[in-house]
Amino acid sequence: MIPLTRRAFLKTSVACAGLVLMGTAAPSGGARLTIGHPKRFRILQLTDLHFFSHEKEVRDAFNVRAVENMHKLVKETKPDLVIVTGDVWSENPGGEGEARMRYAIGHFESLGVPWAFTWGNHDQVSDYPVAHEALAAARHSLYRGTDSDGNYVINIEDASRKRVWQIVCLNTHRDGLQQPQRQWMQELVKADPEPVPRFAFFHIPLKQYDDIWKNGTALGMKGEDVCMEKEDGSSLAVLKAAGVRACFCGHDHQNDYSGMSDGVELVYGRVSRAGGYGADIFPKGGKLITVNCRTGRYEWVSVTPDGKRWHPKPGEHREIPN
Repeated sequence: MIPLTRRAFLKTSVACAGLVLMGTAAPSGGARLTIGHPKRFRILQLTDLHFFSHEKEVRDAFNVRAVENMHKLVKETKPDLVIVTGDVWSENPGGEGEARMRYAIGHFESLGVPWAFTWGNHDQVSDYPVAHEALAAARHSLYRGTDSDGNYVINIEDASRKRVWQIVCLNTHRDGLQQPQRQWMQELVKADPEPVPRFAFFHIPLKQYDDIWKNGTALGMKGEDVCMEKEDGSSLAVLKAAGVRACFCGHDHQNDYSGMSDGVELVYGRVSRAGGYGADIFPKGGKLITVNCRTGRYEWVSVTPDGKRWHPKPGEHREIPN
């Protein structure tokens, strides 16, 4: 099989009408997750699963492999929380988007651990209110974006119900973070007089992901151009002002690197899809983030279903021809 490029991959997706950007409601209290060991809080990021995205003759096999890999990664990493950063299913051909979403939801429920979801550009349905409700009502789901266009927070608490960290989940739609999401973040800060350290999870990277590679400060592997879409770099200052320590995104299947920009770490997730473009660049898997909520220190490593782990070595700044 000829390896897929991003362009070829996009051609296999069914074209659909553009998203309508809904008005964003003011941030609410969000979800709550109590953890028993705040000195070792584990998040497993999965991204770009792309269920139903490949050719029909191999689609089912790729879906099955992706589900098997998810379960292997959860068993291997034993996370407290799974966060899936978009492009979970592929478009909405013939109104099939909702069924594809429910297929994904059923498999997330089967993981048996708390999970959260952020919207990607390929996650399309005919009725978004119905989709928001389904995501929020699912077993083990911490999705709380029903009334806020997919933007919400997850408050991490210790056994005494003290908040020790916060996860910010943002909907980047098709264009990346734009003014509605920035305004939502600003309202979040106003409504939160006692902030705690934050991570932000979303699908489409910020412009600064491109900057840190080009200025040589990023470490890791790069196999394709950064597709920040229409995000122009304006969002990073808002995220920093909100106390976001690190951002975790997906979208670009052949990039796995990180770097600092204005005091915020920008990290690519390891793409999770079985098959799809980028399979020849590096093994698909996930990103395991381990946080000490007492000290504020955290670390991450890319993980694969065979149990291997990878983190860039000092000075590793590797472009991979495609």
